[in-house]
Amino acid sequence: MCLLFALWFATGVIMMYVEYPELTEQERLANLPALDAQLIRLSPFQASSSLNSAKLFSAVKLTTVLDRPAFEFRGIDAAVSLVFADTGDVVAGLSEEFAVNAAALSGFAAEDLSPSYDELVDIDQWSISGSLNPYRPLHRVRLNDSEDSVVYVSDRSGQVVLDTSRKERFWNWLGSTIHWIYPVQLRRNASLWNQVIVTVSLIGIVSVISGGIIGFSRVRIQALNRGSGLSPYKGWMKWHHLLGLLSLIFVSTFIFSGLMSMGPWGVFNTTSAAQEQITRYKGADTLRLSNLPTPNFIETVEPIKEVQWHQIQNTPYLSLKMSSADSEIQFHSSSAQNASVNLLALINEAIPALLPSANLESIEVVNEADNYYYSRHNNYRPFPVYRAKFNDSESTWYHIDVGSGEIVNRVTDASRRERWLFNGLHSLDFQFLLRNRPIWDILLILLCLLGFVFSLTAVVIGWRRLLKP
Repeated sequence: MCLLFALWFATGVIMMYVEYPELTEQERLANLPALDAQLIRLSPFQASSSLNSAKLFSAVKLTTVLDRPAFEFRGIDAAVSLVFADTGDVVAGLSEEFAVNAAALSGFAAEDLSPSYDELVDIDQWSISGSLNPYRPLHRVRLNDSEDSVVYVSDRSGQVVLDTSRKERFWNWLGSTIHWIYPVQLRRNASLWNQVIVTVSLIGIVSVISGGIIGFSRVRIQALNRGSGLSPYKGWMKWHHLLGLLSLIFVSTFIFSGLMSMGPWGVFNTTSAAQEQITRYKGADTLRLSNLPTPNFIETVEPIKEVQWHQIQNTPYLSLKMSSADSEIQFHSSSAQNASVNLLALINEAIPALLPSANLESIEVVNEADNYYYSRHNNYRPFPVYRAKFNDSESTWYHIDVGSGEIVNRVTDASRRERWLFNGLHSLDFQFLLRNRPIWDILLILLCLLGFVFSLTAVVIGWRRLLKP
C-alpha cells in the first residue's frame, strides 16, 4: 500500500497538467470543416428513409464527413447512424481506404500529410470511455506528423471521435493509467475494475487509520519538556512518524475521496430519473423529422460548422454552430433577433414542466464558473446558463444553455455531496483557488510532494524489513 500511495501522489501531479485523451467539443468544432450548403440535397426526413427502419430519433444534426454534408441520427437507444445529405448513402462498415480518407479530410491532418491505416479496434488503452460506445468499432489511423498523432474514426459514422499524440500517450502511461489502475485489460471488465478500486481504497483507509492511531499513541509530549524529540524513533522511522502526523489529514481525505470517486454502495444515487424530467421539458423524447425547420444559410456571415435540431415543448428549432462559443438560433419563420427572444420565452415557459409537482424557487443567470457549474477534465460548459432551482425532495437544480435551450446537467443533493466528498477533497477544485492560479498549483504540488515523501519513507522501511533474515 505504501508503494501504491507513493505512485498515487506522483501521478496526481502529472494529471494536473495532462488530461486523459479525449476529443473535446471545442477541439472537435475547431477542426471540423465548414459545411458546403450547396451540396445539400435532402432534408432530415428524406435522409432518414435511407436507414430502412422505423427507428425513432432523439437527436439530429448536419455535419461534414469526407468533405460532404451528412446527417447524424441518434436513436433513443443512443445508437448513431450517418446518411450523406447529397446522395442519401448510409455510412457504415467503412473500408480501410474510407477511414484513411475520412481522417485526411477531417481537419486534424495537415494537407501535406499522408495518413496511414493502423487497425480496427473495439477498445484499446485510449478509447476506454463509455461515451465512445455508440461509435464502435473504431478505425485507428496514424497521421504521420511530427507529434505522432493518432485519430480514431467511427465505423458507424465515419467521424473522428478521438485523437491522441505521442506526448499525451507517454504522460498518461505515467499518469492516469497508474493513478486510476487503468490498464485496458482490467478496464474492459467495468464491474471487476470497480471492485478492485473500491477494495484497494478500503485497504488504504484501514492502513491510514491504523497508522494514525499508532502514530498518535507514540507521540511523546512530555519528552518535549525534557528537550527530547517528539518521536521515539530514529532514522527513517522517525521521518515516517513525523511526516505521517503532519500529512495525516491530507492523506486521509485523499484516500477517502478516491473511494468516493466510485460512488460505492449507491451513496450518490438519486431517487428520480432525470430523463423523465427532461422529456417533459422537451415535450417528447423523439423528434418529428417531417416538422423540422430548414436552415437558412444565406443570412449568416461566418462559416457554419454544424446544424443541430432541438425541441422544447414540442416546438422544433435549430442552431447553426460556427464554433463552441458562437451559434445562431432559427425557428420556422423568424428573424435572428426574434429567434433569440422566442427561445428565451420558450425556455422560461418550459422550465416548470421539469418538475411540475414541485415549486420553482428561482431562476438565475450564471455567467461564469462557480463551485457547482464548472469544467472538469475538459467537459464542455457553455455560458451563460439558467440555473433553475426547485424545492423537491432532492433540491434539484437544472442548468440550461441560454444560447441553445439544451439542458446541460442536473444537480441534486446527491451530486452536491459527490462534488464535495470526491471533487473537493480529491482535487481541491474550489473556485477561490482556481481563480487565483498558480496558488492552486503550488498548494496541490506541495501536498502531493509531502504525501509522496511520506509514502516513500514507508517504502524504504518496508523494504528493509523484508530484507531482514
